[in-house]
Amino acid sequence: MMGSSSELEGTRINVTALQMVQRQAHSQFRDEDEGDENPDESSVSDEDEDDEGKIVEANNNNNNKNGPDVHDTFVAKEAARKANCAGYCVLVSLISVGVILAVIAFFYVSGQEEDDFQREYDVVKIEVVEGVHANTASLQEHLQSLALLFPSRADNTIEESPQVTVADFEAFAMATRENTGAATIVYSPWLATDVDRDDWGWYSESHVMTWLRQAYAIHPELETVPEDIRASYVWHYINESPPNVEKDPGPGPYAAAYQVSPPPTTNDLVNFNLASVEFYFKAAETTNVTTVSLLTEPVNMAGLYGSSFRPAEGHESDPHSMAIVPVPASLMVTPAAELADGEVPPSEMVTGHLSAAIPWTSLFENILQAHQNGITVVVNSCSDVAVHTYQINGKNAEYLGEGDLHEPGYDSYAYSTFYYGMVDREALTGRLYCKHELTVYPNSTYEDYFVSNSATTYAVTIAAVAFFAIVLFLSYDIIVRRQQSLVLGEAERSNAIVASLFPGKVARRLFMDTSRHSSGLDISTHSTHSNNLLNFMSKGEHKTVEAARPIAELFPEATVMFADIAGFTAWSSIREPQQVFMLLESIFQAFDGIAKSFGVFKVETVGDCYVACCGVPEPNEDHATVMAQFARECLRKFYLVVQDLELKLGPDTSDLAMRFGLNSGPVTAGVLRGERARFQLFGDTVNTAARMESTGARNRIHLSEQTADLLVAHGRGSWIKAREDAVQAKGKGTLSTFWLQEDVAPPRLWQENENVAEVGAGGAIQFNEDDGIDLGDRSHHSAGGLGDGSASGHDPDFLRMSGFAKKPTAAPMEQAPPVSVAERKTSRLVDWNTELLMQLLKQVVARRFAVSGRRTQPDALWEMARNVGEGHMPVEEVVEIIQMPDFDERAIRQVDPDTVILSPEVSAQCRTYVGMLASMYRDNPFHNFEHASHVTMSVSKLLSRIVAPEINKELLNDGTVQELLLHDHTYGITSDPLTQFSVVLSALIHDVDHRGVPNNILNQEDQSLARTYEEKSVAEQNSVDLAWNTLMRPEFGELRSCIFSDITELRRFRALLINSVIATDIFDKEQGTMRKNRWAKAFAEDIKPDHRRDQKDQNRKATIVIEHLIQASDVAHTMQHWHVYQKWNERLFQEMYEAYLTGRSDKDPSAGWYKGELWFYDNYIIPLAKKLKDCGVFGVASDEYLNYALENRREWAAKGNELVNRLVQKYGPMDGADGQSKFTAI
Repeated sequence: MMGSSSELEGTRINVTALQMVQRQAHSQFRDEDEGDENPDESSVSDEDEDDEGKIVEANNNNNNKNGPDVHDTFVAKEAARKANCAGYCVLVSLISVGVILAVIAFFYVSGQEEDDFQREYDVVKIEVVEGVHANTASLQEHLQSLALLFPSRADNTIEESPQVTVADFEAFAMATRENTGAATIVYSPWLATDVDRDDWGWYSESHVMTWLRQAYAIHPELETVPEDIRASYVWHYINESPPNVEKDPGPGPYAAAYQVSPPPTTNDLVNFNLASVEFYFKAAETTNVTTVSLLTEPVNMAGLYGSSFRPAEGHESDPHSMAIVPVPASLMVTPAAELADGEVPPSEMVTGHLSAAIPWTSLFENILQAHQNGITVVVNSCSDVAVHTYQINGKNAEYLGEGDLHEPGYDSYAYSTFYYGMVDREALTGRLYCKHELTVYPNSTYEDYFVSNSATTYAVTIAAVAFFAIVLFLSYDIIVRRQQSLVLGEAERSNAIVASLFPGKVARRLFMDTSRHSSGLDISTHSTHSNNLLNFMSKGEHKTVEAARPIAELFPEATVMFADIAGFTAWSSIREPQQVFMLLESIFQAFDGIAKSFGVFKVETVGDCYVACCGVPEPNEDHATVMAQFARECLRKFYLVVQDLELKLGPDTSDLAMRFGLNSGPVTAGVLRGERARFQLFGDTVNTAARMESTGARNRIHLSEQTADLLVAHGRGSWIKAREDAVQAKGKGTLSTFWLQEDVAPPRLWQENENVAEVGAGGAIQFNEDDGIDLGDRSHHSAGGLGDGSASGHDPDFLRMSGFAKKPTAAPMEQAPPVSVAERKTSRLVDWNTELLMQLLKQVVARRFAVSGRRTQPDALWEMARNVGEGHMPVEEVVEIIQMPDFDERAIRQVDPDTVILSPEVSAQCRTYVGMLASMYRDNPFHNFEHASHVTMSVSKLLSRIVAPEINKELLNDGTVQELLLHDHTYGITSDPLTQFSVVLSALIHDVDHRGVPNNILNQEDQSLARTYEEKSVAEQNSVDLAWNTLMRPEFGELRSCIFSDITELRRFRALLINSVIATDIFDKEQGTMRKNRWAKAFAEDIKPDHRRDQKDQNRKATIVIEHLIQASDVAHTMQHWHVYQKWNERLFQEMYEAYLTGRSDKDPSAGWYKGELWFYDNYIIPLAKKLKDCGVFGVASDEYLNYALENRREWAAKGNELVNRLVQKYGPMDGADGQSKFTAI
């Protein structure tokens, strides 16, 4: 199809332009690059020019047929740009109009509803206040009517006030209680003198049983009238505390509780001197003088009225105030002429009081209409003595709780008024006893009654109409854009030709010249189009760093915080990388949230250090105060986070602590550009903040003098406390610093590992607050031994196999409050170990079902399991080769273990079992349940670090082959969850009932136990039997069913337990020789090229690898961070030294401790670490263990002597003269 003349002309112009650009490009290349060092770029050969000319010719041909010229391209793009701008403007206008109309409609309708809400509330709040006064007047009327029965009785009988007993008092009082809601009503005569008191005792003794029997007759549910009523004397509680009472010795006045409704069921109220209670005495005195009725502040009525305090159902916890009504001596009016001077008429003399326990909810009932729900009333009694919150829902009221609990969003609707109870304010002028401030608020429930969906409906309707118009416009715009895209497509193809021929640099410089030399083109008219092409080809280009000014600024006032996790390095050395990052992410994300709420800027995190500042990049005059509050909140949040994570991350996670350092001053801040631009802080202020953190203390916020001065200047001087010791900071000299007084109180649990001796660079012993020390002679690594039986709370003989089977089944971890630090820690360890075992059990069940289709069956193998090993010592069951399961392809398709749901019984039994194991560990410094948990964690870590072999790329997509190679490479350990469960459980039980001494001493101390096990690995065999017999108890049936379901699994489970536990006795020469022979036999030959091994050889290797795994885990602290090693080494020294000092051992461990450690590293630890590496299944974990072992050995060689001396001073006996130990390390 032929194009128009203009299109043909445009094509010719385009061809001409391309030819000229081609020629000029070659020319400028030669001119500009003549001196270039690269000969390939300095010239273009004729041959290349000819080739490029051919390409241009071909492009010219194409352009002659299809494409627009360069001029038309930019005209089209300009037109498209303008059309797009117009379209966007129309679209934005339509959206804006629709949104504005919808918003106007929404707010107009919402405003109408708000006005209705406000008008109704203005009426309701007045009704509430008036209703309270009306209810109070009704209350007063009923109580006064009841009170007048007493002077009426006196006027019409021979009785004389206050010695009056109202017949059928309970009947009258019951009616009053029903009308007023009172929980208790008490009549108490006012006895001014001791004579009055003694007369009253005589009267009360002769009349009390009369009205009690009448009252009990009305209440058939009550039993016989108590016979031990204190009717003959007025009494009170000794030291205001029941149950100790005595006859009130005086002086008066006295207010003896007499007629009570409901009647008391014990002797806890009749003739109790109410005037001995301070608030009652003050109220009674006021009513005596003013003869008005009072309503006190809310008080503890249950403690005052005892068994007679019977609030209405549902109102037991409601606050009650005491309503006190005066009882006059007589109703008769005596003429004034008959009264002597100064004599008070009997009708105005107060001879007693009627008091009632009134729930405040009764004052708010029957005020509003049934539909008027959601009015909140806050009652502030007696100027903040008591503040309580109530909610009125129609005719009912409910108590919400203590304090001001109204919804904060309704503060502007508050309506407050003073309420004086049952008397006018003027009546108490000069004698104001208690006033109550009532503040009325609406809440969301009340507002919801007025809020409808009308506003939303109108807004949505308008938005829908606008949306329809927008859709029509967009449909039209899409059609237009498609037409434009056809034109732009041609332009794009023309530009692609130019871009394919020239680099952007050359194209930018030459295009202006191309336009100038194009025939028939006016340069002034079309220069803009050339610039557009330049912009088009340069899209995405950015300035270099050198071309732009740096982004930096000085902030003269800022506070910088460094926060570091104390003990993190040691903690992370025994965790998996994923666990380390889980901890850091959880803590730092929590800090980020706090920083956002406080307006603090997070600078960065470096390892376990968190850096933040206030005053940068947004200035803040109160930057020091804000940062101090931020640090406090971070410390509080840190404690909560580590507590929550302990179950996932293992023991000692909650023992981590934080160190905070704050400093204030000028800071240089800006963006450090480059490959990864970052916001950075620079300056001496930052360096000093880092020094504050490094010289701080665990769970303390360390402040520089500059920060402390700012806090004082802002009125926060009470927040700080001067640090007693001067701080020596690197590069700063001696500094005076301060502690931030904390309202955070981390548990004492965090302070367990303080004051740790560490040798500094200068050779002096310093204290490291991060972790504890641990040093040790290695005879402890034999598994035998536990301390004396008293430490763990049970007799050693009781823990024998037969004796322990009779132990009660109650959970040993449950203790009566308060719970000690050690008990809390043990409970956390039990929880963590239980969670770990439950995860492994899920894997066992998932694989079993995938391979055999068997689900967990009832405990069918109990009898067989109980009898397995009968007649044999555990050491006799140690085998050279444990039969591991063959590779089974079906196990690859097993369900995700996380989807396996074990019954609650299994989980409960598992925790109970672990708890019983914990209770069987004695309170030794080293061989205790905490150390067993540490060994368990090490086993879990090594099992998780088992790595796959290098696999041929051709086999990567074959899952079955991968699993088979992994099975062979790890000797079947990774393929069998039961093996992993057994090894982990072995670690947990390996020191059960350890006595705190090696096997050789244990054999002498407990000869019966030694004879039972023939003096071979006595402690280890005892641990196995105790743990096994406990597991075989009837109450653990569901747990056993999950562990093993057939005889093969039972035998493998027991064999793994026994081999693993016995392997921890490294000083048994016979067992040691057998293990060395197994290792030599298993790893003497190289692995076969195809990675396939004889099944028997593979099982042998699996057996010996498992034994070495448990051995390495038993001494894992020697192959972990130096602080971890110190902690357990000190505990071992303490345990061995206590045995020596108490005469259990005749060998002073300090005498050879230093050299013993070096020997132990050289002859056991380092060779063991190398074996982990040689077996080839633990990957980088084996390198990590070996590196730590070598490093700890070097540290011990340099610092060990001084550390041993320190331990001897700490745990050894003193001379008494100079306070120095008589022992010296060798």
